[in-house]
Amino acid sequence: MKSKLLVLLLSATFLHSSYAFDLKDLQRTFDKSYKCDSGDQGCKNRERLKAAAKIAAVAVAVTLITKMVIKNRSERIAKEEQVAEEYKAKNNNLPAEPIATEYVTKALPGNVVEPGKEVIIQSDIVVVPGTQQKTALIEERIAIYDNEDNTKELRNFTKPVNEETKSGGRYQNEFAFTLPEGLPQGVYPIKTELLLNGKVVDSSDNDIQLVLQINELGTMQLLAMN
Repeated sequence: MKSKLLVLLLSATFLHSSYAFDLKDLQRTFDKSYKCDSGDQGCKNRERLKAAAKIAAVAVAVTLITKMVIKNRSERIAKEEQVAEEYKAKNNNLPAEPIATEYVTKALPGNVVEPGKEVIIQSDIVVVPGTQQKTALIEERIAIYDNEDNTKELRNFTKPVNEETKSGGRYQNEFAFTLPEGLPQGVYPIKTELLLNGKVVDSSDNDIQLVLQINELGTMQLLAMN
């Protein structure tokens, strides 16, 4: 009865979410009752309750992260002419079309964070101009995935990096957000993608581990997990 009631409550949560999650699909992912002996109903009930609890955690994450504000900031560090000269010094000639020669990302202040503390995903991007195609629209996409089911995308956000110039150069882009209080602890995969003229040309992963708290020695403290 408790399991059925929890599923009904979760159904209502997902119906009001802007992301369409399939509860049956999640149930199949988390429910390990099939591993129990056919006649062990107690084992099956325990596994189904564990699955329901994990689905509840996904529901909480969906609700909180879809409401989370993601801020963006972009800055040009070097002009197109500079990166073009640096490229020609190594390769003699420029490419026919713009290409990304560098895409490096990192999480600030680090990959272990507490709820309520700001996280910054910072990217260093270098795009070399082309001789035949001049336009080089640079965009970056960030996607945050669930800590229980890493195939479930909770949130994504795409932002132009050089919307005004649409030219090559060296750029620094940042996505900033605060993981909200109440978000279940665990490792949240974060993937960023670099797009050049609408095509994905590179990607990077920065998994964020959300912990209950970090003590004065800088050591993370996790809640007990069953």
